[in-house]
Amino acid sequence: MADAAEAVVDLLDRVVHRGAVVHGNVVISLAGIDLVRLDLRLLLLGLESGFDVGFGEAPG
Repeated sequence: MADAAEAVVDLLDRVVHRGAVVHGNVVISLAGIDLVRLDLRLLLLGLESGFDVGFGEAPG
């Protein structure tokens, strides 16, 4: 079990270091009529990586 947890931590470390974008749509409809539509966008990025690509300024 420790190996699986360690693998998940390594995977998350790589994703946060390199960055990831998740995009999705959710539509809730009733009888063929769209009632709610959600456009979802998620940017997962570490602070150091964000500063490297120009998101904000590094402190200090």
